[in-house]
Amino acid sequence: MYRANQIQKVLELLARNIATNVQPNLVDSMQIARELDLSVAETKQILTTMHEMGVIESNMEADYSLITRAGLNSLHH
Repeated sequence: MYRANQIQKVLELLARNIATNVQPNLVDSMQIARELDLSVAETKQILTTMHEMGVIESNMEADYSLITRAGLNSLHH
């Protein structure tokens, strides 16, 4: 299982995306990897896990992601 702080950082990054855009864009996994200083492969594994948890929506390859309402709620608890 990935460390909670990695998941938290991804959620915060994706939450910023929707807070700063009227029509949020999908966030590229390469951008997330750069911001978290992780490999793209590791980032995609984290994103896949988070998708399975229901806190983000990602495409099958985990190339693009967006936070879900459940993900937003988890940031506030």
